[in-house]
Amino acid sequence: MEELANKIVDIIYDYRSESGISLDKDHVLTWVSQFDEDDRGFLLSEFLHILPKSYISKELVIDEFNQIFEYLSTYNKYDSIIAFLSHAKFLSCQSEVKSQTKLLAFLDTICFDQYGINLKNCGSEGIKHWIYLDDVLASGGTFKREIINEINTYGIDKINEEKISIIPIFFFLHTWGGNIIKYSIKQEFNIDIVFHRVFEIQNDPRINYYNQNPLFNHVYISSDQGNEKLDAYLNNLDASKHKEFAYRIMGMPKTEGFYSSANNRQRYEKIILDKSIEILSRASSLAPSIRPLGLTYPSYQTFGTGSHAFTWRNVSNTCPVVFWWENHGWHPLFPVENRGNH
Repeated sequence: MEELANKIVDIIYDYRSESGISLDKDHVLTWVSQFDEDDRGFLLSEFLHILPKSYISKELVIDEFNQIFEYLSTYNKYDSIIAFLSHAKFLSCQSEVKSQTKLLAFLDTICFDQYGINLKNCGSEGIKHWIYLDDVLASGGTFKREIINEINTYGIDKINEEKISIIPIFFFLHTWGGNIIKYSIKQEFNIDIVFHRVFEIQNDPRINYYNQNPLFNHVYISSDQGNEKLDAYLNNLDASKHKEFAYRIMGMPKTEGFYSSANNRQRYEKIILDKSIEILSRASSLAPSIRPLGLTYPSYQTFGTGSHAFTWRNVSNTCPVVFWWENHGWHPLFPVENRGNH
């Protein structure tokens, strides 16, 4: 297991390093030692398999920004990235303690180092594009609230007259929330929004013509894994929506493309969910949005979002609590920043 732990550290080496956090082999081994002994080697091996598709290092995000800006420049028919940025405005909608403000400061450094332009100088040739940046779009509630406020403040008629495009960029985009928000904004303002992301978490459980075979690249336990304990957990929730989506449909996805195999998906998901339920059972009270597989709408009768969404800055609270919970004697794999302080 030491070799597996070292390989995991090689990927997450820069996690919160700027905050003085240093993750090493012993840290990973301490985390996995909290699981049943027979599951520890398997859990590290499977987690190592999915981690490169779930962890965003600082180095990776710099490269991704270059690719996204290159694409946007070409798509919008600009000769260069600098020309595109000269017609772009970066929206700042959140307070200083929130992720967006910190990401914009980080992007400001990237833009100056890579292109010789600061964010405050972007849009100097006239604003044609609004860029909204954040770590994660999960339910999409924050993005929807903030972008609607920006639209109403500026005026939808002016946006249409000046042909301003709205460009949201996220590190992780959950398809369920993204699809709902995209439709909602289209209905309200008749604006088409195209999301840009580094990783897409295909978690929309509504199987239809437009969503025939989602990858389900998150923790989403299948219906045949349900049992009395899990059903009791769902029934005890003060929630009533989407219970039909609490379990993944058997046989979906049709071909496994995220976990190392369909069988290993089954085992991994059960280990993560069972241990997460155990962790939360130690708490005397919980906010209704906190679920074993991560935060979700309080009205959703589900186990949670189940994300694998890890960056060098922090871990999304939509991830299973086994990764970030730091109370009641649990040692998290990713010590989190500001979780619950604001």
